[in-house]
Amino acid sequence: MSTTAAPMTVDEFLKLPEVEGEKMELIHGEVVSMAYAGFLHERVKSNLIKILSAWLGQNPFGQVFAETTYRMDGEEGLAPDLSVLRNKRLTPVTKDLPLGAPDLAIEVVSSETAARLRTKIRLYLKYGSKAVWVVYPEERMIEVHRAIDHVTILEQDQILEDHDALPGFSTPVAAIFEGL
Repeated sequence: MSTTAAPMTVDEFLKLPEVEGEKMELIHGEVVSMAYAGFLHERVKSNLIKILSAWLGQNPFGQVFAETTYRMDGEEGLAPDLSVLRNKRLTPVTKDLPLGAPDLAIEVVSSETAARLRTKIRLYLKYGSKAVWVVYPEERMIEVHRAIDHVTILEQDQILEDHDALPGFSTPVAAIFEGL
């Protein structure tokens, strides 16, 4: 006779001991460990932080966060590489995780499986993200997901605009891959 473990809740997940250098998420009640991403991944994140911080400094719309875990529901706790929360969701700050998905979730692809990435995109959109940017450093392209079946693919010579998640935002895609 075999037994199946019950899905873990976000509260149980948060009580797990932290493992130095390891990023973990909770997807459908299952703990998922993320592999080390590498310098290419981190360089793209750094470029995005610089671009988004500069824009948000001029347009006080919200705040950018790196690897912040969001409580989607009882069995979903995701930590996008980067995220943006609108100002109205920033207060009051509590010790608990932000509820729901970020207004904008950004995933920089390095070692994640396609199936897991699709699952995360669906969850972000289901729980309130206005958009999900999936950044592919090696291909130097970006997918902008605004709905489950609505994807825009941008190449390095194009302009990234996202009127749903960041009204008025615009940057050359090439700027995200600068220095690679």
